[in-house]
Amino acid sequence: MTFGNDTVKAGWRWVLILLHLLLWAALALQAYRTAGTATFASCWPIIFLYVPPLRMLFWAMAISGVLVLLAAFFRPSMCRHPAFWAACHGMILITGLLMCNYSAYAAAGQVYCL
Repeated sequence: MTFGNDTVKAGWRWVLILLHLLLWAALALQAYRTAGTATFASCWPIIFLYVPPLRMLFWAMAISGVLVLLAAFFRPSMCRHPAFWAACHGMILITGLLMCNYSAYAAAGQVYCL
């Protein structure tokens, strides 16, 4: 049984998505285990105060990722475009960062990083 080149590429892309998800799940679990009042897992959003362009990049990735994924929902042919895969990884990155923060909050409660 032979597979086309596109089938093999799509298979590897989904494996990479799964590995990316597993990485962020492990990081969120580690953030939960090691959360404290002044740990990086609890206080990473403070970086946005010191480096404002990162906040714009964060929001740009989040908004463009949601828009591309919504467009792919209505136009399935977009799933073959590289922007779709970049949007998937961007959304995993954004969600992973937020879940690390929320899992640290769940373990340590409200922290005051300033």
